Amino acid sequence: MKRLPKDVEILEAIYNRYYEDFRSFAKEKPDQISRIRVPIDVNQIAKDCGVEEELVFGRLYYHFNKKYSYNNENGERTTFFSTIKFEGMGVNFPLVASTIAELRLSEAQEKKFETALMFSMGALLLSIISIFLVLFS
Repeated sequence: MKRLPKDVEILEAIYNRYYEDFRSFAKEKPDQISRIRVPIDVNQIAKDCGVEEELVFGRLYYHFNKKYSYNNENGERTTFFSTIKFEGMGVNFPLVASTIAELRLSEAQEKKFETALMFSMGALLLSIISIFLVLFS
């Protein structure tokens, strides 16, 4: 079975490919309707991630939208991924960047936990060996 990209890998592909589009948005001659919503080519992101377009679209539309979209204090919905009139599909670019930062922090915390767990397992193993040597020496 082919390896599926992690959420952070898909988001980093979007971020790396479209950061300059987000950054270069100009109000005088806009290429897009708003700076926040950046149009993306799902097929190109899928190629960057080495999977089929439908898998990336499904992750963006069904998984990411459900997981990362939110309602603000006025009850207005801020979506992660949407279809933009006249532009096609797009993402809320600042939300992409925030989500990447959150996922990276989560990965760093997981690595810290794994490291602490490995040290604890090593200490337990040494304790067991020490008890064994004391009892059977």
